[in-house]
Amino acid sequence: MNQGILYHYSPEVETEEAQLVVPFQERERVLQQYHDVPTAGHYGAEGTYNKVASRYYFPGMRKYIAEYVKNCPDCNRYKPSNQKPTGLLRTPVYAQRFETLAIDLFGPLPETSSGKKWIFLVEDTSTKWVELLPLKKQHR
Repeated sequence: MNQGILYHYSPEVETEEAQLVVPFQERERVLQQYHDVPTAGHYGAEGTYNKVASRYYFPGMRKYIAEYVKNCPDCNRYKPSNQKPTGLLRTPVYAQRFETLAIDLFGPLPETSSGKKWIFLVEDTSTKWVELLPLKKQHR
């Protein structure tokens, strides 16, 4: 307390300057000054937090600033997204059953009593019907 004004000393700030504790009703005004005005530059949550934290303090400040920046209409309208655009999913549509078959040969496996150690797989891609055929040897 200094002349009726509350200050906070933060271990996160390298300088030993006191931060002015911002009352609840003034928090949005401070953020408008450090984020919204044209000279503030609409920095992201971390940049805005660093600028505000150099002079001010209030409990839950990091979360409050992150939420404020996340809901900023100008940032949402003009800032580019860091996410890649969604890809175009092109799932083939098969008109008839057994129009397209997927095949595979699986093995060698441990030999059965009848001497079979390979499995020939056939799948109908439209109905997902699978046939498994045991083989004695692979044929090329």
